[in-house]
Amino acid sequence: MSANMMYTAISGLDTFNEALSVVSNNIANANTTAYKSQTVDFGNLVSGFMPTVYTDNTAQGVGSAILDTSSDQSTGTEIQTNVWSDLMIQGGGYFEVQNPTSAADYYTRDGSFEVNSSGFLTDMNSNEVLNAAGKAINVNPPTGTTYTGYSVDQYGNVIATEANGTQVSIAQIGVTTFSNPSGLISEGNNMLTTGPNSGSVTPTTAGNVSSQAGTIISGALEGSNVDLTQQMVDLINYQADYQANSKSIVTGDNLLQTVVNLITG
Repeated sequence: MSANMMYTAISGLDTFNEALSVVSNNIANANTTAYKSQTVDFGNLVSGFMPTVYTDNTAQGVGSAILDTSSDQSTGTEIQTNVWSDLMIQGGGYFEVQNPTSAADYYTRDGSFEVNSSGFLTDMNSNEVLNAAGKAINVNPPTGTTYTGYSVDQYGNVIATEANGTQVSIAQIGVTTFSNPSGLISEGNNMLTTGPNSGSVTPTTAGNVSSQAGTIISGALEGSNVDLTQQMVDLINYQADYQANSKSIVTGDNLLQTVVNLITG
């Protein structure tokens, strides 16, 4: 029985070690633009068996494991920048960007965009921002026209101001929604790709109610939605659980030593 205790406790150590890693990652990204806080779901194992009633054959799993790591999709805090190309999605959805060299598509909530030397709206990784049709957005004025400024409305329309003060809509930024955004795979640099669990992909525009796409705020970025108070509470709880499992291993070892001493004595 003491050996089973030790194996069970070891599974607990592995579980809470991973949980502590998730909490540490959340804390490390507390100031990362548009970062979504991660949570862990615990479950029991069936690697060992412990009878629930010793007079029959019913049994339950022994040990624990992390079944899933999900993300909190709530919108982070609004951070004002007053830069027209800094965009934030208030609500659901992601910006779609594309690597102009490899044509690889990525999704992001980080709207730290800028206009490159060719007039394309890009992210900080030089990926081009796409519209709902999957085309790169270019904000350069046509020949013979001069733009004195730009703005973006809540539906993602890029509005240019001509020299005479006339405002024209020149493009519309796309927003993509997923049936299970927690299933997106992180590629680093605030970029995500689709995965087997991300569900259906819906390219649309901001404010589309049927696809649950949020609206766009120009001149602002989305902050992390990490609740540091909650993370510190989780950190203390997981650390206590880790220590408790460590004590179980020590207790199991003491019991084994007692049995060995009885036999050899």
